[in-house]
Amino acid sequence: MKQLPILIITILIIGALSVMAKSRSGSNPAEDTRKADYIYLEALRARSQGKNDAAYSLLQRARELNSDDKDIGVELSLYLLRLSQTDSTLIEESMALLRDYNEANPSDLYYGGRYAMLNEQLLNRDEAIRTWERLHTYYPEHLEITYRYANALGQGGSDADRAKAIAVYDSVEVAEGKSIPISTKKIQLYFARQDTASILSEVDRLRESSPKNVDFQVFSGDIYAMFGQNDKAKAFYDKACEIDPSSGLAYYSRAQFYNSMGDSAAFNREVFQALQQKSLDVETKLAILRSYIQEMYNDSTQLPRVGKLFDVLIDQHPHEHDIHALYSRYLIVTQDYAKAAEQTERALDLDPADEEGWEMLTSLYLQENKLDEAKAAIKRSFRYYPENGRQYLVLGSIHDQQGEREKAPKEYERALELTDSTDTKTISRIYGAMGDNLYARQLLDSAFTAYQKALLYDPENYLALNNCAYYLACEGRDLDNALSMVETAIKAEPDNPTTLDTYAWVLFKRKDYAKAREIIDKTLDLTDERSEEILEHAGDIHFMDGDPDGALEFWKEALQLAPDNELLERKVKHKTYFFK
Repeated sequence: MKQLPILIITILIIGALSVMAKSRSGSNPAEDTRKADYIYLEALRARSQGKNDAAYSLLQRARELNSDDKDIGVELSLYLLRLSQTDSTLIEESMALLRDYNEANPSDLYYGGRYAMLNEQLLNRDEAIRTWERLHTYYPEHLEITYRYANALGQGGSDADRAKAIAVYDSVEVAEGKSIPISTKKIQLYFARQDTASILSEVDRLRESSPKNVDFQVFSGDIYAMFGQNDKAKAFYDKACEIDPSSGLAYYSRAQFYNSMGDSAAFNREVFQALQQKSLDVETKLAILRSYIQEMYNDSTQLPRVGKLFDVLIDQHPHEHDIHALYSRYLIVTQDYAKAAEQTERALDLDPADEEGWEMLTSLYLQENKLDEAKAAIKRSFRYYPENGRQYLVLGSIHDQQGEREKAPKEYERALELTDSTDTKTISRIYGAMGDNLYARQLLDSAFTAYQKALLYDPENYLALNNCAYYLACEGRDLDNALSMVETAIKAEPDNPTTLDTYAWVLFKRKDYAKAREIIDKTLDLTDERSEEILEHAGDIHFMDGDPDGALEFWKEALQLAPDNELLERKVKHKTYFFK
């Protein structure tokens, strides 16, 4: 026989008792209170078991039986808040219950703080201030309450409220002493009143409270500089460096001051001084260096100096992964890929748990055309990230570049297995690479099927559009579709020489020789290093458009780049075009 859960039985019994009670000579307050207490305890038990719907129903019933019980009310208020979303009626009911509880329990820190913060969110500023003030009265030593009270006073209030907030912060300083965070709060309030004199007086009091405090001197310099009092600001920065000649913060703050004044020589000197200080932690030094690199990026004469700064940091902290990683990224920006690869290797030796670092190292070796090193880096990365589908895709493409066509498909299949089904762009790239591999292996139908899949997953895969169009043209197949694909790619990359070459070749195959000649000439204008393939295309197109002399020159230039190309040799020898 099936049994009802104990909790449901309890609810049914309570409901039955309630009906029975009503059917008698009226309600009994004492009995209702007892029942409400019992149901309240059952609600707490249900909540502890994660049965929130049951807990909510029980609390509602307990509230019906005893609306004076503030504990029941405050528990119910929490559920009403969850249900309210944007229902203003439920929000008001919940806030009323919370208010009743707090009026009855003014020293309850948890619910009082919750009530005050909710009022802040609902923009009930006066009620929030009233609640924070009351809690502050009960807990004057509780700094978080004090700060919240002062913050509530200072947010969008009158000058009188701001003055109260400042007085609250003053009381904290009496107990805790002067500090930059509290002075900053007070300065913000003075700033809202546009009271420059009080701002500077506050800074002076902070500095005078501890004349040997480097941070206070630097802070004074920052504030005085903000108001254009540069001579005084510089004096404070100088004083900070004098107090502690090893303070990286002092030197860097002075460096930023010089930079704001347009004194680049002094800026460079101070940054170098700051980074040499051993008192600065690595994270701060890296932040300084990042800022400096951004400042110096457009000045090529400063590149050696940046490199020297990295050398200083590496000498100080040779085993810090982040320094080598940042240096590597800087070297990539300066296009020193070989040295960037060296720094990435060092960073990965220190911390191999850097997936992005492994991918970057692979890319750097590919940029340097070091295919074996790239392949080795990928295989090393699999020790730490064996399920990185992107690396399998790159490994397959390396096999293709090295002529290992039969090895590539396995890597592409593995890449597909590991790639998330929602990552359509990567899946498209994989199918595009498969298409290239299959075409190279003369599996033409399979190749074009793979390209179709690539474009199904990402219609904006311009590499797949280009390659499919080019190979269709080479085979003389579906030239209308080839033209449509390459025109789509051209719209996205109008000055890409590879895409323009494909466009010219498709037009050539469609016997639109004049247009093909226009496009191939544009391609040559945009190409810094002419390839044998583009030059041969140029010769073929010029020949068919009635320029045999121009064609011969292009074929000769192409033959110099590819002396073993028998078809080119025949074209040059016979001064005519051959299809094969």
